[in-house]
Amino acid sequence: MKYEGMTALITGASVGLGEAFARQLAQQGANLVLVARSEDKLNRLAETVRGQNGVQVTVLPADLSSAEAVVSLIAEVKSRNLRIDILVNNAGLGVFENFLDTSFAKQVEQVDVNVRALVSLTYAFIPDMVAAHRGGVINLASTAAFQPLAGATIYAASKAFVLFFSEGLALELEEAGVKVTAACPGPVATQFFAKMNPKLQAKHMDQPGPVVSEILRGFERGKRVVYPGKLANRISTWGARFMPRNMILRLAVGATKKLNQN
Repeated sequence: MKYEGMTALITGASVGLGEAFARQLAQQGANLVLVARSEDKLNRLAETVRGQNGVQVTVLPADLSSAEAVVSLIAEVKSRNLRIDILVNNAGLGVFENFLDTSFAKQVEQVDVNVRALVSLTYAFIPDMVAAHRGGVINLASTAAFQPLAGATIYAASKAFVLFFSEGLALELEEAGVKVTAACPGPVATQFFAKMNPKLQAKHMDQPGPVVSEILRGFERGKRVVYPGKLANRISTWGARFMPRNMILRLAVGATKKLNQN
């Protein structure tokens, strides 16, 4: 796939994987619409990528946990006549605490960002892709999508939704020339994992740049699911398919508890 002349909307674009998507797509000639909460960070990123291959960059700060903000974002994109060819639903929120140890609002915020906003943006921008018979959607799922995670219940469930939604939608749009890819990375060295207690060691995580490169290669090849990064990420998904369910649940909760220590 050639990205030159296309426009890519990237959520969670200010740091981590979102920033890496922005840089790599701009290098390949894609115009960018950058979305995240922090306008300052988005503007700094925009300044560094503007001018690469003559690409245009639009900054649209938005809090995707707000339904009203998502509606406003969609309206703003359309009012500017920005046709989105590539949608990267990268923004995500994870709470690694027991369900009842966290406020209801904080738990539901994960659903708002990881599920509702992702579906809303996909529904809003896919029709133009279908009409043009090109483009597609990259949805950030996770290796957490393959089994329940006690201690991160809503996060794992939301990522399972992203995975299943993406795979089903990919088949629906197969004849329309529109690609849909679910990316299932393991831990990546971004701010998402920086607040874990204890912190994950760098050797246990992948770096954003190579992960994004692998995701884009898979997307371009029409893969419905991509497992970027360490081979262990892919292997970890096999257990959920072949090992006894109770064993998987117990192993998963052990891993999650290590990230929940205070």
